[in-house]
Amino acid sequence: MAQRQDERDKRCRLVCDRCGAVHYQNPRIIVCCAVCLNDKVLMCRRALEPGFGLWAVPSGFLEVGESLEQGAVRETFEETGLVINPESLDLCSVVNMTTIEQVAIMFRVALDAMPILTPGPECLELAFMAAHEIPTDQFAWRSTMGDGPERFYRELQTGAFTIQLISLGANDGAGFRSREYRIASIHDTYPEDLQR
Repeated sequence: MAQRQDERDKRCRLVCDRCGAVHYQNPRIIVCCAVCLNDKVLMCRRALEPGFGLWAVPSGFLEVGESLEQGAVRETFEETGLVINPESLDLCSVVNMTTIEQVAIMFRVALDAMPILTPGPECLELAFMAAHEIPTDQFAWRSTMGDGPERFYRELQTGAFTIQLISLGANDGAGFRSREYRIASIHDTYPEDLQR
């Protein structure tokens, strides 16, 4: 394998010296699940690096053969013991993390009652937390998130949800950008005859 200029797209790629096959390097997909109970979100204290000892929502890498929703509920189960129907998830955000070659897709789900939780091997402890209960210095990767967490909790309280398209900043938070897309009910958007 050698790094060579690909004439088709003018990028430097890994190319096999013997057969000329191009080996593409693509971003990895992370799936996340914000499990909500009233105005609180289920947080996991991480038992692994990166972010050992810090709080984050259940998340992990998408596996081959999984839909985004299936991956999110699997990761949530592995980390918390909570079983969620993939069809109950609502898209919450898409996060570009170009500096670490990853894209995170976050879903949201609301619970009606406090579940029984069991921390998996990747978690030290679990807790439902309101915005003011998460210590900033113990929130994994908080400095890169801009106003994302505050916006999420505000939407959770008002019920006026959006889908966020986010580009994370550097470790100091510089470069954070986000756009929000308002969610409208299909009943508000389309004439009645198209809703059938």
